[in-house]
Amino acid sequence: MKKREFLVPIITPFHEDESVNYIALKKLVRHVLDCGADGIYACGASSEFMLLTHEEREKILETVIEAADGAYVAAHIGAASTAEAQDLARHAKTAGADCIASIPPYWYTYTYEEMRGYFTAIADASNLPVMIYNIPNASKVRFTKDEFCDLFSDERLFAVKHTDTDYYQMERIKTKTGTFIYSGVDECYLSALAAGADGAIGTTFNFMLKKYIDIRDAFHKGDNARALQIMTSANNVTEAVTRKFCLLGTKYLLTLQGIDAGGCRKPFIPLNESEKDALKRVYENNF
Repeated sequence: MKKREFLVPIITPFHEDESVNYIALKKLVRHVLDCGADGIYACGASSEFMLLTHEEREKILETVIEAADGAYVAAHIGAASTAEAQDLARHAKTAGADCIASIPPYWYTYTYEEMRGYFTAIADASNLPVMIYNIPNASKVRFTKDEFCDLFSDERLFAVKHTDTDYYQMERIKTKTGTFIYSGVDECYLSALAAGADGAIGTTFNFMLKKYIDIRDAFHKGDNARALQIMTSANNVTEAVTRKFCLLGTKYLLTLQGIDAGGCRKPFIPLNESEKDALKRVYENNF
């Protein structure tokens, strides 16, 4: 299976009544693919999956796959229970996803054996390659190097989305297992490249993917000064976006680009006009 380098963790556009705007979702899928994305990462944290119903997650995935029109789609099927994750995994297979991804089971504290059993169960349910979504600050799960090595002894687990800044651990995982590693921290993408990341999945790719492609190209040409210059420009925007909830700013900037992304579901509070003006200024100064 070809492992795509840049996957965009697509956001979920909403109407004012918080219903999913499937027309805008299709438009966004085509937009990021036209900008150079190798594929779509559907129903991840950037989609607000915790605030979506089971049925919405299935319909969003189906909509993304239809709009992608043959482009690579990774389906995040993470859930609190193994049974729900298995159900979403089976649906992903039926819908035509190329792989599934999942955070570890969340809320309760589980043993490593229980978490390993979860990943084995979703692999069994879907018969699709599995990407581990490693995000310890949110999941409160921090696998050790030896645990990662054990997980990747199952060849069905083919990649990790490393949303962490422990690049020593990332390099060790890469060296010991050879698994495909996606950088998941947008603002540290250049650092992740230097530590051996193979690709990247980042929320801000929704509106500025081309900057990361340029960073990658400059880095591989050995032009580190240029790569850092572009990374700094991207981070000027990322810093502004993350002053409040990151997805609020991401959706606002997408709206400036002609995608009717709407806001985020409650309990998130919309950006006020002052926040929008400040974000727009930073965006215009860096694009």
